[in-house]
Amino acid sequence: MEGITPEGKLLDLIKKDQVRKKLSRELRIFTKINIALGIIIAALGVVFLLDIFVFKKKAPGVPLEAKVVIPDEPQTPIAAAETEPEKTREFSGEETSEKERAVILSEIKANLNLLGIITGDNSQAIIEDKALKKTFFLYKGDRMGTLKVGEIRDNMVILDLDGEKIELTM
Repeated sequence: MEGITPEGKLLDLIKKDQVRKKLSRELRIFTKINIALGIIIAALGVVFLLDIFVFKKKAPGVPLEAKVVIPDEPQTPIAAAETEPEKTREFSGEETSEKERAVILSEIKANLNLLGIITGDNSQAIIEDKALKKTFFLYKGDRMGTLKVGEIRDNMVILDLDGEKIELTM
């Protein structure tokens, strides 16, 4: 220590003070970044919890396991509402009339939306089910409930429901 001049001591003090200031500034920046990340994580947690507990509602519409309502006899809509409850029959390959099958197919088709097709060796269809509020990425032969993907073309997907064909186009 005796070989150090007063000017050298002063320079050492200035350097140490600069290092302390730099560390203090970096620590403040680091703290601000951590606070911002904590706020973002907390916000995402709140959104996640709200999604789970508050927004969890059953999707309206016709599910893929469709039911057809068959009135006892033809009536006007007002008269039908004032009479007894109607019979229901599940569509699971039972014998149904052509009219009933057409109604089922049109309801199912109305709830499905072909969003896109990824072409290639193993083409893939992107289908949205509006009733379930879900999007499916399906290959040929995959099932979506009772529907089976029969064929995927460049601008069309053909679905099979117990031998009935449903065409979805873009």
